[in-house]
Amino acid sequence: MTAGRRWRQLALTALLLLASGLPVMAEPLPPATAAVIDYQRVMREALAAQSIRAQVDARRLRYQQEIEADQQRLRNTDRELIRQRGILDADAYAEQRKAFEEEVAQIQRQVQERLRQLDDVSAMALAEVREAVIEIVGDLAEVRSFNLVLPSAGVLLFSPQIDITDEVLAALDERLPEVDVPERAPQ
Repeated sequence: MTAGRRWRQLALTALLLLASGLPVMAEPLPPATAAVIDYQRVMREALAAQSIRAQVDARRLRYQQEIEADQQRLRNTDRELIRQRGILDADAYAEQRKAFEEEVAQIQRQVQERLRQLDDVSAMALAEVREAVIEIVGDLAEVRSFNLVLPSAGVLLFSPQIDITDEVLAALDERLPEVDVPERAPQ
């Protein structure tokens, strides 16, 4: 392609762009009025979040105790199988060993399922807290007329006057002081 032809194409493109950019009456955007929230602090200090953590920790401890009891029982069964190895014939021993290994696998599946369920119900409970935080921030936005909320972790410098963390925490503790963590997630 020659240089002259290239310049003509560029000129034509520029003309088309200018022609298509005729003044369009656009409604101006409202000025941004910002607020800042320390979301991590809210999720750490809120009564509901603390309640969730306490329930999950208690359940995890209970599961751990049950797992340890199962492990002890399995160790005893394994020792007994080893002791009986010399007494039982090969087929009987193989059958008992297979049953034992199936029981071990079943318990491992149960443990994994319990932990998955615990993660699921914990996430559901925390989602309830997040939804309440969003509602409270929306209510504060109407009252205080801000239209932009930023996480404080992502803001280098801000005035303490636009930090709504304490207000959100107080409102959240009043509105949602506790969240029950169900045993199982709904199917």
